[in-house]
Amino acid sequence: AEIERQNKDDEDKASAAMAVDNKLERVTAELRCQVAQVAMSERVLHQMLPAKVAADLSAGRSVPSEAFDHVTIFFSDIEGFTSISASAHPIEIMSLLNLLYTVMDYCASLFPIYKVEKIGDSYMVVGGLPERTEGHTEAVADFALLVRRVVHSVKGMAAIRLRMGIHSGPVMAGIVGHLMP
Repeated sequence: AEIERQNKDDEDKASAAMAVDNKLERVTAELRCQVAQVAMSERVLHQMLPAKVAADLSAGRSVPSEAFDHVTIFFSDIEGFTSISASAHPIEIMSLLNLLYTVMDYCASLFPIYKVEKIGDSYMVVGGLPERTEGHTEAVADFALLVRRVVHSVKGMAAIRLRMGIHSGPVMAGIVGHLMP
């Protein structure tokens, strides 16, 4: 009887140890998933915002608005985009915008400029911000000329007419609102 009781105690202990191991594996898997999600969120944050701003937000610090005395801003949109959108299938519009923005993003990566935003068919970059740099006007102008030249050489975009503008002067930059786009 003593041996049977000992065997039963051993089985109970083994069963309890297995239950603890299973729970530990589940908790570990959940923690790995949470760590992966945090890492992905950090990557997205750092892709959307300047490094200094992303680091401050990640650390839970507020980011004050900042005045820049001289920057150069490039902005563009597609001429007749509303008409183009009305006559094309939505997937064709998405493919067109993806191709256009991929080309423009590549062009932007060649210059010391910062892509601020793209909404619908609008695209904006800035030079001299978030890091104050000399030569930002030339960099933005060279970017605009490259975009103009390259967009017309990409298959499927020959008919696109971009309206582009450049402005230099003072700006105030900052984070507004609490939700990401």
